[in-house]
Amino acid sequence: MTDAETTPRDRLVSSSLSLLISNATGAVLGVVFWIIAAHRYSPRAVGNGSAEIAAMTLLATSVQFAPMLIFNRFLYRSGTMAPRIVRLGYAFAVTAAAAVATLFLLFSGPHPYILGGVVPKFTFVGAVMLWVVFTIEDAVLVGLREMKWIPIENTIFSLLKLGLLVVIATTLPKTGVFDAWIAPLLVLILPVNWLIFRRLLPRHVAWANGRRAFPEGRALRRQILGEYSGSLMFIALGSMPSLLVVRELGPKAAAYFQTPWLVGTSIDFLLWTLSSALVSEVNARPDHGPASVRRIVRYSAQFGLPLLVILAATAPFGLRVLGPAYAAHGTRLLLWLLASSPFMALNVLYITFGRLGRRVRRIFLIQFSIALLVLSLMISFLHTYGETGAGMAFFLGQAAIGLLVLPSLLRQFRRPTMAPGFAPTGALLMLPENER
Repeated sequence: MTDAETTPRDRLVSSSLSLLISNATGAVLGVVFWIIAAHRYSPRAVGNGSAEIAAMTLLATSVQFAPMLIFNRFLYRSGTMAPRIVRLGYAFAVTAAAAVATLFLLFSGPHPYILGGVVPKFTFVGAVMLWVVFTIEDAVLVGLREMKWIPIENTIFSLLKLGLLVVIATTLPKTGVFDAWIAPLLVLILPVNWLIFRRLLPRHVAWANGRRAFPEGRALRRQILGEYSGSLMFIALGSMPSLLVVRELGPKAAAYFQTPWLVGTSIDFLLWTLSSALVSEVNARPDHGPASVRRIVRYSAQFGLPLLVILAATAPFGLRVLGPAYAAHGTRLLLWLLASSPFMALNVLYITFGRLGRRVRRIFLIQFSIALLVLSLMISFLHTYGETGAGMAFFLGQAAIGLLVLPSLLRQFRRPTMAPGFAPTGALLMLPENER
């Protein structure tokens, strides 16, 4: 079916489902990964591995957001400019990843979760670069509205790292968790990027038929800098807790923390996934923005609420699969994280309104406030409440901001056009006069 034959509703549903399947499958297989790790590796090895993965993703995410924003927002309408935009984005992200990872190892203090010696250090830098490519290639697929490939890619990645985790447990008992996580990237990056550069981009250029649209430099810089500043806070909120736990409580506590944190925050990632699908669709079809927002809210409630109930009901029993120590340390943490999900949904929706209306100050303010509250409370609570303190801090931070933005959300949602400043033909990008 061609794009012209696909209704806005069909495209939004298919895009959302593709990304939801990808994230849901990744979350489930991610939990299985940590269950196997808990049984095959020592708690210290699991804790160190989870901390190194968190450090890698933190550094990679800190440099990849700018190209991801451009790909998500502007790639579809860029037309004949798309190949050049993708090449420049890749070059920037990979170069920045190498520089940031090197500076991190040289100047950020001791890293007890990374083995000493030159080879582990080079491996870590290479892993950050690979992770950047692996992540932004998904943004290219989203920007080109080719989301159907993402669940296939991510499912293969999850299955490969599960198999490696078992195979290398005896030969690499100290670093096997991290090695199993990054090795599949070497297998997947080449075919996925062959698909992007040899198939999808040429087809997109042919479809554009000489057309192209891209924001002017000043508007683009303002949008990127504004959203990037806010997203740094989101990045910190996703990766810093694991590093704080291993620093404050040790690698064993980090091992007990990892799986409940992954499960408890999975709904947050699903909400952001739906937001990304929405932004991509409104970018391609600006006139359907308000209707698309309402559909995404409905889908989120229909999918998220049953999932939340199931996870809360099974939490006390599910963690026992990892072992009694994991259940004892992680059950209350998981319940606190699940309790925060309704407030996370409010915050994600508010930020999505800000993205659609290009209100970058609001985006930064909300994300900064959430990160500041959660991480500050977490530092304070960890020594008193252990791993559970991280969940308490996450709940209190998300709830405080969610209740604060609720009145504004209700006012915006009731308006037919969502909010003053939500200009359907101007949302997200600036089109040439002949395309307005």
